[in-house]
Amino acid sequence: MKNILTDKLAMLLLTVIALTGCNQVKLEDQEARNLVVSTLGLPQKFTEEVNANSMDPLGSGRKCQALEDAGFIYKTGNWIYGYNLFCTDKGKPFLIGQGKEMMQGKNTLKFQAFDIDFNQITGIAINKEQQTATVRFTLKATNVSPISRTLEKNIDNPRNGELVYKKFDKGWQLASDQNKTGTDMVREIWWGRH
Repeated sequence: MKNILTDKLAMLLLTVIALTGCNQVKLEDQEARNLVVSTLGLPQKFTEEVNANSMDPLGSGRKCQALEDAGFIYKTGNWIYGYNLFCTDKGKPFLIGQGKEMMQGKNTLKFQAFDIDFNQITGIAINKEQQTATVRFTLKATNVSPISRTLEKNIDNPRNGELVYKKFDKGWQLASDQNKTGTDMVREIWWGRH
């Protein structure tokens, strides 16, 4: 009788351990890092496009003037007939494309800018009832070209991001209310919501 009671008690204890162990909602830093990197498709490469004929003083027009002042580009022509944009010897190592969009009369140069990569996990908040994890992290710019240093003074400051994951039988998945591409999410984190 003792053996049967001991056996039943042992089985009950193993069942309780198995059930509570399977229901654990944990997310370690390394696993969270892997989730963020995979979700966002990091690292991501970004470019800078400069247009000499843009009238946008905060966008492409500002970029053109800043790069011209720094000696990376120069323009010929005038504001009535349009400008032609050229790359100087200083800018040529970073030039990756040039084109004239005839339909819009724009002359643009495309430069290598920087990569955005994972920096660190800053926090993980687990909601055991909903089986979700809010992962806070930072992204950083790497392989920053002098073009980007000229255009963005705070390029070396990491940017804060947050993603919510839900626990499923086969692992953690991004919460369904965040259905955007990795590039869209990185752009939102780096430059803010547009």
